Amino acid sequence: MIATNQPSEIVQIIENYKKQHDDREKNYIEVMLSSGGSLSYEDVMNMPVPAIQLFVEVINKRAEDQKASSRRR
Repeated sequence: MIATNQPSEIVQIIENYKKQHDDREKNYIEVMLSSGGSLSYEDVMNMPVPAIQLFVEVINKRAEDQKASSRRR
């Protein structure tokens, strides 16, 4: 697909791929957290920085959602 596109389109394709990758990784983290999965210190230290950033974003969003849910009750 990339080989047949113009340079300006290639940038957009790559941005779309990155967004899809990030969304998929967030979904994996959500599944892991929802299923009671755990991470060790070593697991986190071996994660690439972008994955750690996504992990923190997901945890923060989850905490905010839980806080908002408890306020409604």
